Amino acid sequence: MNTDQSSEITPTTKRPRRIWRVLSAGLAVVAIGGVAFGVSRTPMSLVAARPHEGAPRLVVDKDVVNFGAVPYRKMIEAKFAITNGGKEVLEFTEAPYIEVVKGCCPPSPVLGKKSLKPGEGTTLSVSFMMYEGMGGLHDFRVHLRTNDPNMPDKTVQILSDWK
Repeated sequence: MNTDQSSEITPTTKRPRRIWRVLSAGLAVVAIGGVAFGVSRTPMSLVAARPHEGAPRLVVDKDVVNFGAVPYRKMIEAKFAITNGGKEVLEFTEAPYIEVVKGCCPPSPVLGKKSLKPGEGTTLSVSFMMYEGMGGLHDFRVHLRTNDPNMPDKTVQILSDWK
């Protein structure tokens, strides 16, 4: 038999009572042993989807440019109009870059300005051509990384089918 009283649990040992109260703002208050703690009951997806007031906001005029069938050796250019729809300066945190989903030989995107004041705009352009041996479907995703708290990594898509 263990004589150490501190490690024994007896029927007279009391556990703290837990009391839950749900507030209208989506919070629950838990009281443990007389101390109250706030616990969010709002799903994180809803919290993340809420717009940040006064923050910079990246606005792109289109999400996809689809050139369809393109003959070899023809130069094509995809242009995206970019605007800061927020109330603070929009900064590109790194240069736009291309992720190759399908195809080969990604071009280099060119961004007009790296910093946009509220309401100001710029252009993102991507020019390229393909040659024999580089044919078929191409799917490029251009990543636009900014300080927009709601959309820190926006992607736009460029599709083409070289023949």
